[in-house]
Amino acid sequence: MTPTFPHKIATHSKHSLTGSARFLVAATSVLLLSVAAAPLATAQTSTLVVMNATGAKSPAGDTSKILPPLVQTDIASIKVGGKAATVKSFEPLLTGSHGIQLVIALDNGQQIGILDQFDSIKKFMNSMPPNVEIAVGYMVQAHVRIVQGFTKDRALDGAALRLPTRLEVSDTRNDTGGNPFGCLTDLATKWPDPDPTKIRAVLFFTDGLMRGNSVSQGGDADNPNVTAAEVSLQRAGILPFPFYFMDPHPPTRGGGGLLEGPQNFSQLVRSTSGGALYDGQYAPSSLDPLLDRLYRVLDSDVVVTLVSPGKPGDFKQLDIKSAKPEIKVTGPDNITLGNVLKTKYVPGAK
Repeated sequence: MTPTFPHKIATHSKHSLTGSARFLVAATSVLLLSVAAAPLATAQTSTLVVMNATGAKSPAGDTSKILPPLVQTDIASIKVGGKAATVKSFEPLLTGSHGIQLVIALDNGQQIGILDQFDSIKKFMNSMPPNVEIAVGYMVQAHVRIVQGFTKDRALDGAALRLPTRLEVSDTRNDTGGNPFGCLTDLATKWPDPDPTKIRAVLFFTDGLMRGNSVSQGGDADNPNVTAAEVSLQRAGILPFPFYFMDPHPPTRGGGGLLEGPQNFSQLVRSTSGGALYDGQYAPSSLDPLLDRLYRVLDSDVVVTLVSPGKPGDFKQLDIKSAKPEIKVTGPDNITLGNVLKTKYVPGAK
């Protein structure tokens, strides 16, 4: 049976459209073309950035003079990747709402702890507020080996500290590809528990010398090992705090000049928003004064949450302008949007 339809569908050629219909078609076409041509909305990403105030003429990372904490009105403008960023929140580092992950790393080529250094380190651990999680590791043969993961249990962290043996300290394998800055590069790519909602920092005790794999440098030239660590730490959003320690009775190993370590520290912190901890050319007899200084540095830092164009994982240049001529507002030269990391530390891996 052939189906029947109650109404016949009318057909028209394109030339039979009325004036009103032609206007409707034209308007629709313009609208569709406009939508197609309009650019997509740029993604906006929130990023945590640690900033602080220094004297207008002070070098970056100088901890010799600690200024009061920043206030938001100290900042005139912030750009990320050349585009204006919005400040979403502005909080003190130690007493704010953000969690902090701090790795304490000790150079396995130094007998740190041979005197009362562990007592000083434990006292510093106990001074940290409850929002700070601490992990302990040892810098050995181009790696940072984590022996205690992040925890708020200060007793566990203290128990993880151990005195390297003289045989370990004299092992020349620490000098072949194992300079302290190579260890930092390794840590940046294998950060334990890379939580993007938490601030990352590393306090490491070392003499900062290049030995078996050192590259000869002249004048004010940068050391490429330190430069590699600089970039890796910026990409990982890690604040470095190098603490100058030299074994008072070192085994027979090669070494650089007395100024080499502090010079390398100054290079490392100039673009990473960290701070170098040393006084003069020699290691301090007690760790307490410099660790007290570090506490005051952290207490003066602020966490600024920025909202800027870009996707999580984008690596962008950060530009900050101070609103006051007597201070500089310092932060890392570059940041990874969203504080994301693509890699994770695997226990036991080299």
